[in-house]
Parts: sequence; structure tokens; C-alpha cells
Amino acid sequence: MSETERKRQKNVGPRSGQCIPVRVTVEEKEHIKRTARQVRLPVSALLRKLALGYEPPSMIDLDTLSTLTRLRGDFGRLGGLLKLWLVDAPGRAVPETEVRAAFDTILTKQGELSSLIIAIENATGD
Repeated sequence: MSETERKRQKNVGPRSGQCIPVRVTVEEKEHIKRTARQVRLPVSALLRKLALGYEPPSMIDLDTLSTLTRLRGDFGRLGGLLKLWLVDAPGRAVPETEVRAAFDTILTKQGELSSLIIAIENATGD
């Protein structure tokens, strides 16, 4: 088999032989490669899909989304408790220990949320 015949057989298929040169910086190339690895696609497939309107899957996994949903619910419940104490039952004396415990819980949840946001930012490279 001649060299020309081998080249013809190698470039077979709907995308054979069609190339669009794109110039990027070293940093951009690394970022593109990293993104392709994160969405588990070859670089050429990622670039082709993006150019044709493809949106890569979210970098936030279901576990992270579940944690965010849980934290949102926790903040809602804590807010409801504070409203009950301050607005709905103003005459009822709430022990200081309960108020302090509620605020400690709020601060803990706020820390969890901050850590989660930082983890998401690190995962997406933003």
C-alpha cells in the first residue's frame, strides 16, 4: 500500500480532511485542554460542539446540588424560627441559650455554604 493510499484511508468519515486553524495563547490552550478533560471529551470534539451550540454538562455534581438544597432548607427553617421568636410570639420569652444556639447554627450553616461555594469555584476554574 502506498503512502497516499494510507493517508486516504486514515482520513475517512464525515469530518475527514477538514481543519480550521485557531491560534490561542499557551494559557488558553491549557484551559481548553482542562475543560475538555473535565467534560470527558477530546479537545477537537469539545471545540466543534461548542462552535455548533453545545453546552457542556454542569460541573456541579448531584451531591453538591443536594447539599445546596439542604442548606437552603436549613436557612429557611432557621429564618422561620427567628421570625416566630421576634414577630409571631413577641411576648413569649425565649431563653438566651436557645437564641445563641440558633445563631451558632446559622453561623455553622453559613460556613458550610461558603466552603461549598469555594469548592464549586475551584472545580470550575473561575
